[in-house]
Order: sequence, then C-alpha cells, then structure tokens
Amino acid sequence: MFRKKVYLTNIFWIFYVMVLFLTVVFLSKQNNEKKSEIIVLNQKINKMELELKNAKNDLVLIPQLKYKAEVLKKKYPSFAKITEVVFRKSLEYDVDPNLIMGLIEIESNFKRFAVSSAGAYGLMQINYKVWKNEFEIDSEKIFEIDYNIDIGIQILKRYLKVAKGDLMRALHLYNNGYLYNNEAYKYKVISTVFSKI
Repeated sequence: MFRKKVYLTNIFWIFYVMVLFLTVVFLSKQNNEKKSEIIVLNQKINKMELELKNAKNDLVLIPQLKYKAEVLKKKYPSFAKITEVVFRKSLEYDVDPNLIMGLIEIESNFKRFAVSSAGAYGLMQINYKVWKNEFEIDSEKIFEIDYNIDIGIQILKRYLKVAKGDLMRALHLYNNGYLYNNEAYKYKVISTVFSKI
C-alpha cells in the first residue's frame, strides 16, 4: 500500500512538473510573441514619429511657399496663373506637371496668345482645324489659360493612349501628328529646365 502511495505521489509530481514545464513553455512562447509585437509596434511608432517630424518641417515651409507664390503673382501674374493651372490640371488628368510645363515652354515659350503658321493656338499650341470637332473646341476660349491647357493635356493623353504609354512616341505625335517627322521636338521637351525638377 505504501509503495502504491509513493508510486502515485511520484506520478503526481511528474505530472505536476510536466504541467509546470508546459506552462512555462507556453508563457515563454506568449512572452516571445508579445516581444515581437512590441518590436513591430515600436518600429511603427518610430516611423510615425519620423513622418510627424517631416510634416512639422513641411508646415514651417507653408508661409514661405505662400510668400513666394504671392511674389510670383505680383511680378509675373500670367506665369503664376499658368503654373497653378498646370499643377491642378496635371493632378486631374494624372500627368507630370513638369512635362506639361516643358511642353508649354517648347510650344509657345509661355506666350498665351501665340499663333503658329500651321493654325495652332495658345500656350499648348492647339491645332484648331485638327481638333475642333473631336473636342468641340470653342474658338473664342482657345486663348484662355485654363481652357487651352485642359485641351492640350487631353490631346497629350490621347496620344499617350495611342502610343500605349510610350512618352517619346506620344510627344512625337503631339508635335507632328501622323504627317511629319520632326524627331528633335521630343528631346527638346524632355530636356527643358522643368524636366530636371
């Protein structure tokens, strides 16, 4: 009887030690998982703190940028308006604003009332004869900054679609249509000061 009791006591202690061991292993595993979660959370916090610091730095620049914009509007009102419209329309049509600024520089040198011998008008040199029906162009509005840039970007987007996203081909088509072969144009556009911004 005593032996049986000792035997049961030993089994109890073995079982107890095993349960204790498994509990320690389980708690250790949970602890390691929690440590991993804490590490990930710390990394996220560090990233967010860096983003917050950068955002604060950007906030400091806002008054300076507003001042620059006001000075630009006073000194060069037409150019300031062009840059505002280009930025807004580029976001709307999902194109690079620097590309559009480069196009305008090469097409008209930022001369709002530019007219070419081929019948192209305004900042982006919209060829009225070619596009008047397709875009239902209002000839009385063709020199308006917003209107001209909007139509010009739509034409470029059309050529980008035709060129299956090949920018150089689209620029070639923008300048030449399907008739001419002026290869230098596209390189002029991508080498303007705006392409380096």
